Amino acid sequence: MKAIIGASALIAAFLALPISAHAQSEVVVWVAGEPGQTTVYDDLAAAFNAQNAATTVTVVKNSSDLFNPALIPALSAGEGPDLFSFGTGPGQPAALIAGGLVADLTDAYFEHGWGATIPAGIVAQTSSDGKLWAFGNEVETTGMFYNKAIFSDHGIEVPTSWAEMEVVVSKLQQAGFDTPIGLGAADKWPISHWQSMMFGRYAGPEGIESVLFGDGAWTDAPFVAASAKLQEMGKAGWFGPTPVAIGYGELMDRFWAGEVPMTFTGPWVIGGGTEATGDRIGEFGVFAVPPIEDEQKIHPTNSIGSGWYIRESSENKEAAIDFLNFMFTSTEGRVALLNAGTVPVGPLDTALAEAKMPVLAVDIWKASDDHAANGSVPAFLDTITPGSLTTVSYDGLQALLLDVMTAEEFAAEMQNAWVAAKEAGEIMLPGGIAER
Repeated sequence: MKAIIGASALIAAFLALPISAHAQSEVVVWVAGEPGQTTVYDDLAAAFNAQNAATTVTVVKNSSDLFNPALIPALSAGEGPDLFSFGTGPGQPAALIAGGLVADLTDAYFEHGWGATIPAGIVAQTSSDGKLWAFGNEVETTGMFYNKAIFSDHGIEVPTSWAEMEVVVSKLQQAGFDTPIGLGAADKWPISHWQSMMFGRYAGPEGIESVLFGDGAWTDAPFVAASAKLQEMGKAGWFGPTPVAIGYGELMDRFWAGEVPMTFTGPWVIGGGTEATGDRIGEFGVFAVPPIEDEQKIHPTNSIGSGWYIRESSENKEAAIDFLNFMFTSTEGRVALLNAGTVPVGPLDTALAEAKMPVLAVDIWKASDDHAANGSVPAFLDTITPGSLTTVSYDGLQALLLDVMTAEEFAAEMQNAWVAAKEAGEIMLPGGIAER
């Protein structure tokens, strides 16, 4: 479809669809993004249509700057998409839910066994009032990228315990690497990836949820311990002599060049890494950071950027649900999404085996999938907490690495910002589905 100019034109595009199409059971799907990112939905619609003669899925695509202002007027007029992808957060977007514009998907969740596909941590980000409002879309994770050639040259094995992790860092330091683990902390946000993962290690999914949605506090012992451990690692030179002086871009250049042996980041770096290294990309791998304390488990870090909603006034809810099932619960749909660079929520073992993905992408998602049974934690706490808390966290994490703030002081500042945000009604709605 050609680019549509303006919100009213996007609504008109739906109304202008052939009358014969309206007479059929049709699911109109709106997606936003660049053409290369959204082509997969055309392919999925074509495959679904070929298998379902009574239903036609039609995909309407546009850029985010046009999609967003068009959506709510269209939904309010009852003339918008049957199915659409939009932002999420715990119980978000609240305005669409409160306005009665999106359908309650709780029945579908139980009838179609979506619990086997959507992890509990993702359900918490797409539900409120005990009801599911969206099916989580793409998911991101984080892991330890490392240089296999450097490890091999120095007789280093991938660590499976924290004691082994300490040995790896020590060997690298002895070998002359002043920065065993690159961080790029000048940009602040890369440190928060460590914060999210380590908070998960020490507090577990339940501990994080108790703060986000309950009476827990960032000053609780697990969060203080995680912050203290991060500071201890910084003091020991794990992140180099001046981690807050190096930006993320410079750090990644040094990593792909073989100057830095490890860095904790996500799959979004793989494309750039492939361009930077060419044939050397096979020298790199990914592993899950081992448990830091003996009693801990590895909790995969999973965060989503959007979810799929169904218009409440749609006359084709069941057909829309069928298409959701095709995209996210069938192996065919999941493989297509993976091949397009979109990682669907849920177990990936079968789809990964069939997908044609970069080896590094397979490695990081396998590392996540291997520990999925332990429960996941948010990969990016900074995206699901108020901006005021994110600012305090970013500055505080740098202060920890500079050793100008204690872990207790950092936790107290976080908690103060959190309490103020709660009082101002800036935190997100509690998630979770009522048991049946």
